[in-house]
Amino acid sequence: MREPASTYTIEDFVADARAVMAECGDDRARVIERLRPLVERVVRDERLFDERYRAEPENGRPRHVYYRAPDGSLQIYMVEFAPGQPTPVHDHVTWGIIGVCRGKQRTTRYRRLDDGSQPGRAVLEVIEDTVLEQGAVYPLMPPDDIHRIETVGAEPSYSLHVLGADLSRQHRHIFDPERGTVEAVTGRTM
Repeated sequence: MREPASTYTIEDFVADARAVMAECGDDRARVIERLRPLVERVVRDERLFDERYRAEPENGRPRHVYYRAPDGSLQIYMVEFAPGQPTPVHDHVTWGIIGVCRGKQRTTRYRRLDDGSQPGRAVLEVIEDTVLEQGAVYPLMPPDDIHRIETVGAEPSYSLHVLGADLSRQHRHIFDPERGTVEAVTGRTM
């Protein structure tokens, strides 16, 4: 891994994330442990907003894509969240780390209380509801990866997403906590 530098770039992070993945293999907890401090550093890099990384918006959300492993084992991208356009409550069904790059985001995290035996039904409880600012980082580890992201304030917010799967290939869920429902989806962005 690289020595600490005065500026830690997204390019440095991608190289380090790939190295961590190679070293840790399937040990998801160790991957998160090793990557978390690196995400805390890279979310302060203004080069995250470099236009060469801008990709086509998905579901109307502008994105910057930094890396997609050919085998789908690692995805690194930043998403812009516009005010008034929260994500639905969803999971990723993979490990992940999310770090706030700019703006303020309300992150609501949930725990599923039922055993999943009733198709289309889910009972969730809020376990955390926090407003996060630049530098805030949190892990996602199934089954504790159910969450919702919403911008707080009049300006967009941005967060870096480092995930152990390519979500365009992933089977996951969208929840409606008020109605107690869950929908299985594949490859759908939030």
